[in-house]
Amino acid sequence: MTRGALLALAAAVVLATPAHGESLRILYTNDLHLRFERLPALERLIAAERTQGDPVLLVDAGDAWQDFRVPLYAVWGAEPMVAWMNRVGYDAMAVGNHDLYWNGSRVAQLVEQAKFPVLSANLASVDGEEPPFVASGRIKVGRLDVLIIGLTTAEDLPYLDFPWLRPTDLVRAAQREIDAASGSGRPDLILCVGHVGLDEAARIAAAVPTIDVFVSGHSHEATPVPRVVGKTLIVESGAFGRSLGRLVLDVGEGSARLVEHSLLATEKAVTDIGHGLMRIAQTAGILALLLAILLF
Repeated sequence: MTRGALLALAAAVVLATPAHGESLRILYTNDLHLRFERLPALERLIAAERTQGDPVLLVDAGDAWQDFRVPLYAVWGAEPMVAWMNRVGYDAMAVGNHDLYWNGSRVAQLVEQAKFPVLSANLASVDGEEPPFVASGRIKVGRLDVLIIGLTTAEDLPYLDFPWLRPTDLVRAAQREIDAASGSGRPDLILCVGHVGLDEAARIAAAVPTIDVFVSGHSHEATPVPRVVGKTLIVESGAFGRSLGRLVLDVGEGSARLVEHSLLATEKAVTDIGHGLMRIAQTAGILALLLAILLF
């Protein structure tokens, strides 16, 4: 039997389990990378999902706020992306390596603008300076108590911009947050939003088996069928807003059982790039003025 068939069989077994607890609808994105042309479709899908009657938890697994590959967006798009995420009601976001490509003060400003927790449990200060993000958050979704832990890959981090920041062990960071939260009673659901690839997410899930759901990113992979490691469901939506992940769970009695999973496709819309062109023109004008001063 192929690996894909085994994954489908594992998910089917979970789907066949009868309901026993509270329903929860998790919507997820990852690696949006300022693709504004996909946001109108994502917004419509999110709004439609909120009408289904289940409590909704909306999360992102990082790399939403930056992409140097699209300079017309990168020079102006971070603040509008945060504003959009606020408007559609994100509950949490993991820090991605691209999100840190802005300098420290800019990242701090973006985190302050966000009306949701921005998370990374494994990025630690080496000189006592506090990072602008937090390790985890515990929120109420409907009647469910949910612990959300953020993780960030060590790959391609901008160390020169953050010389005081170092990645620590992902497994230990996740387990630390779970142990700390357990002091006030075990949450109904433990969700990890990690800007790490699917294989790394599977490794973490195997080492920290109390994680119920792991929303991953960074590798730009898509999971039409969730990957199952122990009791952990691992999902990823691809990249660039091409789909919205939807995971419907039945949560209770210390477990989360899969009811439904889908990747909902989006379509592109026309995007106004005027802000980007204006910012590039302003920057070019400043550079020309400086060059003129130096030469003359």
